[in-house]
Order: sequence, then structure tokens, then C-alpha cells
Amino acid sequence: MSPPYPFLRLVASNAQCPRRFNLHVPCYVKPNASARRTGITAVGTDRVEVSVAAVPRDGAANTAVSHVLAEIFNVPKSSVEVIRGAKSREKTLCIADLEIGDDEETYLQRATQLLQAAIKMRKS
Repeated sequence: MSPPYPFLRLVASNAQCPRRFNLHVPCYVKPNASARRTGITAVGTDRVEVSVAAVPRDGAANTAVSHVLAEIFNVPKSSVEVIRGAKSREKTLCIADLEIGDDEETYLQRATQLLQAAIKMRKS
């Protein structure tokens, strides 16, 4: 049975701190959405869909997507950056230097739950 979060990837961030990881999150970004639709709109099997009110000009949409994920994962905005697809709707974002605890699989499950809960919060 495959895990329900195959799209999330943990990458070791520092050899000196073996429990610190970067989380890579593939996203499909829908820029120029209405302000009330800003946030996670879906969590699929291969990516997270994110709507932002920002226009895709001068990195504004990239910054907005980074802020959405920083809020969901409760990390500083400076810890989230676009590492792939800066000029595309298909992006990979990196949430840097996370302390995940003892079990990678448990953390990935929790991260998936945070993303799915963000959809429910937005709808209520």
C-alpha cells in the first residue's frame, strides 16, 4: 500500500543536526484569485493546489504562496521559498530547517493533515 502523501519529500538539511529536514511541497498555483479564495484549494496525490490574490508579476505570486505555506506550517516567512518553477504555475516550495521529531513517516502524515485541514478552515 502506498502512502497517502507521496508528493511530500523530506530532505536532510544539515549533517550536524540529523533531525533537521527541509520539506519539499509541489504546488500548482492559481494567481489572481479573489482575496477570499486565497489559500489551499485541494490536496491531490501529486501536488497541492494554492490560490493567491497576487498577480504573477515581479515574484508577487511566489511571495504570496510562500506566505500561505508559512502560515499553515507555523514557520517564519523567511523559511519558505520557491526552489523550482519560479515563472511557472507548477512550483516546488521548500520549507527549511524543520525539526520533525523521531519518525519521518509520522511527520509526513502530520504535514498532510495540516494541508488538508487548511482546505477545511478556508471553507468554513
